[in-house]
Order: sequence, then C-alpha cells, then structure tokens
Amino acid sequence: MKEFISILISFIFMSIADSVDSAFNNYVSIDAVVVCGSLIFINFMFKSIGEIGIYTHRTVRKRSASYLLISGITGLILGIISFLLSDLIVNLFNLTFSQKELLSAILKLYIIYLPISILHTGLLEIVRLRNDLKLYRKGLIITYISLISLDTLAFIFTKNLIALFIATMLSDIICFTYLSYKIKLKYQKITKEDLNNVKSYGIPYSMERVFSRTIILIYGVLASQLGTEKYSIHTICYSVCLTLEIITNAYQATLMIKVPEGKTYKQQYRNCMRMKNKCFPLIILLNFIFAFIYLLISHGSVPISECFPYFLFYIIAVFGLYQYETYKTLCITQGKSFILFIGSTIGVIIRILICLLFKNTSFALFVFGIVNFIDFYSRSIVYKIVLYKLNKENKLKIEKNGDETLNV
Repeated sequence: MKEFISILISFIFMSIADSVDSAFNNYVSIDAVVVCGSLIFINFMFKSIGEIGIYTHRTVRKRSASYLLISGITGLILGIISFLLSDLIVNLFNLTFSQKELLSAILKLYIIYLPISILHTGLLEIVRLRNDLKLYRKGLIITYISLISLDTLAFIFTKNLIALFIATMLSDIICFTYLSYKIKLKYQKITKEDLNNVKSYGIPYSMERVFSRTIILIYGVLASQLGTEKYSIHTICYSVCLTLEIITNAYQATLMIKVPEGKTYKQQYRNCMRMKNKCFPLIILLNFIFAFIYLLISHGSVPISECFPYFLFYIIAVFGLYQYETYKTLCITQGKSFILFIGSTIGVIIRILICLLFKNTSFALFVFGIVNFIDFYSRSIVYKIVLYKLNKENKLKIEKNGDETLNV
C-alpha cells in the first residue's frame, strides 16, 4: 500500500501540473481549446505505436536502454509521417479554416516533439518499474517546474499555442537529460532477441492500443461534428476525464510493481485482488474530489456552468477504469497481450455504436460522457473471462505434466 500512496502522490502532482499546462493552452482562445482537444486523439494514435518498445519492457523487464531506443526510433519515424501528412490529418476533424491551420502547424513540430516525448515518458516509466520512486518523483518535479515556468513565460510574452507547445518539448528534454545522467543510461545495441520480444509482447499490446485509439479517434471526430460549442464542452469534460485517469494509472503502476512478485498465475491473481480491495475506496474518493479541482483549473475559455451536468457523466468512467486496470495488468504480467486486443475491440465497438445511435439527439453530450464507463467496464469483463478460461486450461496441463510454476 505504501508504494501506491507514494506513486499516487507523484501522479496527483503530475495531473495538477498537467491541468495547469492545459489551462495555459485553453486560455489562449476557443480555437486553442478545440485544437488541443483534437491533439488528444492524434497523440493517442501516434503514441500507441511509438511506445512499442516500452510496452515490451513492461513484460520483459530487462535491457531497458535497447527497448527505449526502439521506441525513440519508432517515434522519429512517426514524427516524419506527421510532418509530411499534417495537412491531411487535420481534415479528419470538422474544424474551421483557422483551427486547421493551427493544428497543422503543431503537427509539423511532431518531427521533434514525438521522439522527445516518447523517450521522456519511457525513461520515467523505466525508473518507476525499477521501484526507484525517489528518483521518479525528482524527475516529475523537474519536468513540471520547468514546464510551468516555461509555459508562464510563453503565455505572458506570446499568448501563442505553438510557443506553449515548444515549452513542453524543452521541459521533456530537461527531465530526460537529468534521468539519463542519474541512472547512467548507456547505449545498448538492439539484438535479434529484443526484436523477437517486441514481436511477442510489444506488437500485440501496441496493436491493441492502435485499434482502441483508432476508435477513440473516431469518437473524437464524431464529437467534433456536434458543433464548436458542444465540441468545446466535450473537450473540457473529456480532458478532465483523461486527467483523472492519473489516479487509476497510479493504481496500475503499483500493480506493475507488486503483481510480478507472484510466480504463478494464482499468486499474481491474489496480489491483484488484494491491491484492488485495498485501493478502491481511496481511488473513488479522490476521483470525485479532483474532478472538480481539474475542471476549475483547466476550463479555460469555456464557462464552468456550461460543463454541467454533462461533466458528471464523464467522470463516472472511474468505475470502469478501476476494473479495467486491474485485469489489464494481470494480462500484461502473464504475457497475454492478445487478450487486451480482444477486450478493447469489444469495448470500443460498443462505444462507437452507442455514439452513432445518439449523435443527433438533444442529449448527445450525456451519451458521449457515459460511454467511457461502458467501454472500459466491458473490456474488464472480457479480460476477466478470457483469463479465467486460460487459467482453467492451464490447470489441466499442470495436473497432466506436474509443472506447478506454469503460468497462464
């Protein structure tokens, strides 16, 4: 439990700082609110592929520098694609001409931003998975002190979204440089075994992320068709919903440390359930407290009054996320990334079908809020069922072969 509290404090600090960062962006203009809302879905897509090396490392837990390098190279390739196709990507969203111009200009910066961001977040995760929480907290403090300081300067002197975006890149570079020095990160040549591990673990996990976030991108595109006013409300409510995930992410990060302590599926399952029962009351309480704090900080040019009561339907996603993160972690530690793809496919299809069904109704924003809960809860049910069936089959193999350490 102490690891959870330690990580939770770090993640809450990070989420508040992220909200402040979003507030700078959102106070620039309504156009900036809409553009940043669109970037959320684009980032989902690019990072789902770019973090493939880090996804692999979550299961393998060795040769950190090699898997970080794989993610960095993938991020650079995606950044080049973003630079070349920026004018086409913006047409996915129903934006005004000025909004498309601004979004295109930012996407051209992805040739630098994407590899830097992926390397930075990847190195932070590596430090956390090593359970070096003291260094992890120092990295976050350095990141967000530099980010908010640079944001303040950019906002005061330019009030320009591109300048704020550059501030983010600079803060990522500062933290990455510091962490690299502290852990004495050394170059490791990418081996055939590394690539095989990426194929076995990283690609299935990445494909699950890509498919899931492709549908989330469609979800964002559908929201953009509600009109600028409703889309801006959706952007604020959904961005708060995403920021709140920091709480369940802290829970999942703790599980990634504690669950692998079990050597068999049964032991890992017990570790999961023990943490699940301990953390639930605190997670729910913090979710609703910080929901209003994040909204107050980050609403920007959109009046808070316009976000109610839609906002309440977005933040109940925590009840689905909590179950989702529990069983997702178990799938990862068991090396069964393919299960994630099955569950995500079902969850996101349900999300889009519901949105399409109610998109043109007067209560569309309520539906766009509650589908987040439905999506994640559906995934958790699938993960639980498939893991149970695989474990049952595995028990039969154990009885037949006498191998008591065999995992699912």
